Amino acid sequence: MLDVGCGEGRHIFGFMDVHANVNCVGIDLDLPSIIESKKNLTLFSSISNKESNFLQGSLYHLPFNDQTFETIICSEVLEHVSDLKSALNEIDRLLKPGGKLLISVPSFLPEKICWLLSKDYQEMPGGHVRIFKKNILKNLVTKRGYIYLNSEKFHALHSPYWWLRCLFWDTQDTNFLVKQYKKILELQILKSTPILNFIDKILNPIIGKSSAFYFQKK
Repeated sequence: MLDVGCGEGRHIFGFMDVHANVNCVGIDLDLPSIIESKKNLTLFSSISNKESNFLQGSLYHLPFNDQTFETIICSEVLEHVSDLKSALNEIDRLLKPGGKLLISVPSFLPEKICWLLSKDYQEMPGGHVRIFKKNILKNLVTKRGYIYLNSEKFHALHSPYWWLRCLFWDTQDTNFLVKQYKKILELQILKSTPILNFIDKILNPIIGKSSAFYFQKK
């Protein structure tokens, strides 16, 4: 399994926990994230029977042979890349026929609202350079020879948090509303509060912050 844009490795560790007999590789352009992921690996290595590794590298030129991986995850990455075609081509090069491709991007409506609320949000360094509509991303992948399996939305309660941050962009770190809403999110994330989880689940189809797409290569 390859996680492209792995950050500090949370998807790798989640995958290791479920698939103990799969070699996992994470790659990211950000060196501090790779250093942190390698530290985290020492804590999680016991849950897997296989070796896993983290590397620094660019999505446009990944250091692997053709058709190396059975599963590729690309989570919250494609909205950042300037050359989308080259990125998708490189991912396609590495995935075996019959392999699974899991992509997540910011959902159209919540992201569009963020862009409307704050020009600074749009233009921050390393930020999002595009907004995906569901059918556009779906077609971009399927025309490369993939079967669309399913899609779903997650993290609805994160959307209002980002809207507040955008609305109060210059004072977001000290703004009362932003700080109070952050406490609500922390309750859901750290305590898994049932009522918040229920609200999140009900709102996901409408304002889920992230959209996940599942494909299989023909």
